[in-house]
Amino acid sequence: MDLENLKNIWAEEQVSETPEISLEKQKEIRMPLEKIRKNMRLEFWSNVIAMIALIPLSHVFSANPFIRWSFYLVLVFIFVYYYIKFYKLYVKLFTSDFSTFHQLMEIKYELKLNIELYKSFYIAAVPFFFAMLLLLLEKHNFFKYDDLIMHYAPFIIFFAVVAFTLGFGKWWWDHFYDKYIRQIEKIMSQLK
Repeated sequence: MDLENLKNIWAEEQVSETPEISLEKQKEIRMPLEKIRKNMRLEFWSNVIAMIALIPLSHVFSANPFIRWSFYLVLVFIFVYYYIKFYKLYVKLFTSDFSTFHQLMEIKYELKLNIELYKSFYIAAVPFFFAMLLLLLEKHNFFKYDDLIMHYAPFIIFFAVVAFTLGFGKWWWDHFYDKYIRQIEKIMSQLK
C-alpha cells in the first residue's frame, strides 16, 4: 500500500523536460569559453612553432641523427596525442549550446579533466629533459672531469630547468585557463 502511494507521488513529480538556462546567462557563459578557445588556439600555434624550432636545436644535444630523430619523434607523438584531446575539447566548446545546466556541468568536467591531461603533458617532458641533459653532457665529454662540483652542476641545472618548466606550465594554466574556468564555476553557482 505504501509502495503504491510512492509510485503515485513519483508519477506526479516527474519533469518532462530539463530546466533551461536563460539567454543572458548563456551569453555570460560564452564569454569565458570564447577566451578559453582563443587561448587554446594561441597555445597550439606556439607549441607548433616550438616543435619546429627544436629541429635545428637538436644538433646541440647529439651528433647521432638516429638518437636526435628518435627523441624528436617520441616528443612529437606525445604532442600529437595531447593535441588530439585538446582539439576534441576545442570542438566541444564550439558546438555545445549550453541551454541546460547538465550541458554546462559536462563542459565543466571536461575542463577539469583537461587540467589533469595538461599536467601530465608537462610531467611527460621531464624524462626528455633528463635524457637531453645526459646526451649533451656525453657529447661534450663532461664526465671526464674529476672535480666533484662539475659532476653535480648539470643535475642542479636539470632540476632548476624542470622546476622552471613545471612552474611555467602551472602559471600558463592559471593565466590562460583557470581564471576563466573559475568564472564559469561562479556563473554555475548563481544558477543553482
